[in-house]
Amino acid sequence: MAAKYATTADLAERWLCSPDYVRMIIREGKLSAVNLGGWKIRWDEVYRYEKEREKADAEMLRQQRLGFVR
Repeated sequence: MAAKYATTADLAERWLCSPDYVRMIIREGKLSAVNLGGWKIRWDEVYRYEKEREKADAEMLRQQRLGFVR
């Protein structure tokens, strides 16, 4: 059975960033997590966050193409 929770190290590896960056996202409230001797993030929360970021990135590209953002 697959793990229901990811750690900051798991997400840092997945997103090619540092665990500190993942913890910053958690502290800012952008990613929901629980601290059980280390941050644990539900995979469904990870997928929600990734989808949200994907939409934001697509909107930024759209605005760049239209000339709203340089």
